[in-house]
Amino acid sequence: MQIDHDEIMRRAAAIAPTLAAHARECDAARKLTAESMASMVNAGMFRIPQPRRVSGYELSLRTLADAVTSLSEACPASGWVLMVMGAHHWCMGSFPEAAQDEVFGDGRDGLVAGTLSSQGVASVADGGYRIEGRWQFCSGVDHAEWVILGCADAATQRPSVHVVVPRAELEVDDTWQVMGLQGTGSKDVVAHNIFVPLNRAIDTRTLFRGASPHAINHATNLYRLSAEAMLSVSVATAVLGSAKFALRQFIERTRERRVILTGVRKAEHGPTQVRLAEAAAEVHSADLLIHDILAEFDRLTATGASFDNDHRVRAKWQAAYAAELCRRAVARMFSGSGAHAVYTPSALQAAFRNVNVGAQHASIDFDNSAEQYARARLGLSS
Repeated sequence: MQIDHDEIMRRAAAIAPTLAAHARECDAARKLTAESMASMVNAGMFRIPQPRRVSGYELSLRTLADAVTSLSEACPASGWVLMVMGAHHWCMGSFPEAAQDEVFGDGRDGLVAGTLSSQGVASVADGGYRIEGRWQFCSGVDHAEWVILGCADAATQRPSVHVVVPRAELEVDDTWQVMGLQGTGSKDVVAHNIFVPLNRAIDTRTLFRGASPHAINHATNLYRLSAEAMLSVSVATAVLGSAKFALRQFIERTRERRVILTGVRKAEHGPTQVRLAEAAAEVHSADLLIHDILAEFDRLTATGASFDNDHRVRAKWQAAYAAELCRRAVARMFSGSGAHAVYTPSALQAAFRNVNVGAQHASIDFDNSAEQYARARLGLSS
């Protein structure tokens, strides 16, 4: 059977009801339920960006993005974990083939969690590196078999190398007490003098620029894009899914609400209609911004053209602005949803918390992304 974009979206639609049914349970447990994770694994969601040479589908980033957005509408935590771990499965396409084989060989699912920011340190050792430190925000680590970690040079403290290590070699510290996206289980991991061989490591700059020599040894040019830009756009797709969920909930809630003092239907209220129209336009604009960049990713993948700094800053800015539009839209809808929206069972309250937590991700930092984009457009040095 051929696995293509349409088949992935069919599978995503098929598992969405299961994910939705377990969404609140995930939040209560502060990690994905076994049922939610198994649904995504069995549907092949994590194989979407995985290299074909190691049993992946090697499909476009647009397919991964649309799957993440779709599943985030059903369960924001599940969509987020797919987004993060999917990005790491994509990153593995730039690692040495020996690492790809060790993680995914013989049809294994692999399931790679991790943190791309260089929070811990690496010291050069005979045949590899010794890593030490603490990494935050390891979404889905409870269900992972491997973990990608960004490391700074122990001497200079500058980003140096990314490594992939078995999760069993790490300590998982449950620090995930947060206001939103609780079900992602984005806990800390701690490494105590772990040895990592060279064949499970890649230079950070090489990975972030999409310049790995291993990236050209695949059936497509999918892995020749910037990991930094790819992650930014991926994060925005998960935020978009939560915003679409909020928009649907706001419409359904507004149809049944009435003004307490007069009994007039809220749906007939002009300011509420304007609020809905503006929020819908913001969510739609965010969707267009994200898919504009995904189309550019598709073009670069199809042609093999180089991914330059202009592409990077444009992708990061459009992702950051898309997430900000979603945040504004959900805040506008939440503030127009009445006092009952503040109760914990409220779907809009949950969406408000999830979107605001998702939009805090460092890869879509609004201020930094705007500055980098503007400097590039003005011809100023970065």
